[in-house]
Amino acid sequence: MRPLRPLSFLSAVILLLALSACSRQSKLVSKVEAFRAARKAGKIEEAQRYLTDDPRVWFDAKEGEGKPMKLGFGPYHHWDEEFNSHGEHGPWRVEGNTVWAIASEINDYYRLVERKDTPSYRITYYFNDKGLIEGYLISDAHPGEPSPVKQSREEEFEKWAKETYPDEWHYLRPEGKIDPSEDRAERTRALLVEWRATVGLPPLPVEESDESPK
Repeated sequence: MRPLRPLSFLSAVILLLALSACSRQSKLVSKVEAFRAARKAGKIEEAQRYLTDDPRVWFDAKEGEGKPMKLGFGPYHHWDEEFNSHGEHGPWRVEGNTVWAIASEINDYYRLVERKDTPSYRITYYFNDKGLIEGYLISDAHPGEPSPVKQSREEEFEKWAKETYPDEWHYLRPEGKIDPSEDRAERTRALLVEWRATVGLPPLPVEESDESPK
């Protein structure tokens, strides 16, 4: 058996560079996960440690200055709690100074209207040279590909609600769009439950609802 030859200088350098790159990628992913955990827990000061002084948010494309990133609970916080909303994402991928993943949202609203196609999107975090997050982009999960056909009973529910409770529906959907403020989340859920019972659909099974602590 021939003795193993020591690594050449060039091979050693290549190996060290590869290990360094892997270590850097791991650190970026760790920072993204730590930032997201702190933000979700409402630990604003802790979350800010991972950000630049003026982090931005972009939608659809990273064009222009973007919008200022807000760390506090947004207008959909209560709506998300009422409908047990939670997101799931695939593995994080690192490309240069960016970290991205394909994510999807699951909630009781989609279950109640029996939505079959789970909405998905791509979230991309951008880092500066100091390893701080400059902002993030929410964009199509698979750009260039046709969006999946929406499969749900949402239109049936909306038609029933407009005809049965027009004033209530106007309150819940001013300008025809979801308004998550005040008590609209609870009243929307109550209307969904009544609609399902009226048309002979079973109630949302407990085991299908996310029972994680609010």
